[in-house]
Amino acid sequence: MRVSPWFGAMVAVAIAGSAAAQEDPKALFQTRYDTFRAAMMAQDQAAIGAILAPGYTMTDIQGEVRDAAALAQMMQRMPAAMGRDAKTIVLEATVTGTTAAVKQQLAAKATRPGPDGNEMTMEFEVTSNDTWVKNGDAWQLKASVQKDIVVKRDGEVFFKQSN
Repeated sequence: MRVSPWFGAMVAVAIAGSAAAQEDPKALFQTRYDTFRAAMMAQDQAAIGAILAPGYTMTDIQGEVRDAAALAQMMQRMPAAMGRDAKTIVLEATVTGTTAAVKQQLAAKATRPGPDGNEMTMEFEVTSNDTWVKNGDAWQLKASVQKDIVVKRDGEVFFKQSN
């Protein structure tokens, strides 16, 4: 049986496309952020520890540096409704050896009573530049630096800051 050269070319393209899809850094890190968000919402310290690299730091929009323990405390103080409607979106991801630079945006939304007692919608968006390191077979989050933050109340910008 003779195989067409076109068939061989199609197989080669399919294999190359499949390998490229498996190595897509945006998709890879989107999965890591989704896992991280689920672990944070469940307050699963073992799962969080598997995602955060030793010595993890988060630098907030005002330049204050927090470690993993301080981040966990901050998440515990966040209103529960804020976490139910939260999503992290990977905007850019570049892998260089065992290090990756990722720009991501966290968006969260919640309703709560406003100053006048009527329900209001609060929206929170923060864009960060993150550094991931490969530890064995796993990518771990080493550092996160907040670059932009926007808080909206009923769709109108209430607070905005960039660094």
